[in-house]
Amino acid sequence: MSRARALAPAVVLALAAVCAGAEAPAQSLLSHDWLVLQPELGLSYANVVAFNNDGLFPSASSTSGLGPRFGLLAGMRFGPVTFGARGDLARYAAYDVGDAGLFVELRVPVPFVQPFGRVGAGYAWLGDLNPDPRYLACGPTGSGASCPKVSGWFASVGGGLDLAVSSHFTLGANLDVTFLNLTRASSPTSVMFTNTGDSVGLQVTLGLHAALRI
Repeated sequence: MSRARALAPAVVLALAAVCAGAEAPAQSLLSHDWLVLQPELGLSYANVVAFNNDGLFPSASSTSGLGPRFGLLAGMRFGPVTFGARGDLARYAAYDVGDAGLFVELRVPVPFVQPFGRVGAGYAWLGDLNPDPRYLACGPTGSGASCPKVSGWFASVGGGLDLAVSSHFTLGANLDVTFLNLTRASSPTSVMFTNTGDSVGLQVTLGLHAALRI
């Protein structure tokens, strides 16, 4: 009997801890962040003509590669839903890929480890165009000043895991797949790019991020 009495307080404390843990996700579902500010850094692969190359680049051009990708996400969270705007810039040998658009994220706001998925869409463009080392730049001067404009739209889908370090700070990892639909204007000063072009490409990024949540 004395042993049972001695164990009773421990059992009560254990049950209380379980109940508190069960209530934590429900309370998190009702919480919100007025500002989510999240920088991201990752390694990205891109091939802007992965699915279609309707004259965007000459056939001999280098159109794929690996490079770093930098991003910034800003938004608001209400319960499990976060929405806002984001911008990214990836650097490759043949070109830079930039994008700016909107995103919606759905996460499981439980304590500690929080899985999430997200989708996004917006405007995309290519910069620092150098599709083939033999030509160095688009124009005959080699300065890149006569490079035709390449832009279009993107749609992305991704997900990852966040580690809730505190109520206002998280660390995480993400995997994003971006589909690019790009159109190139013609350039009268470039021998290789005198006609317009179009493409459907792919970008895949594995990244790390940190978020400030206020």
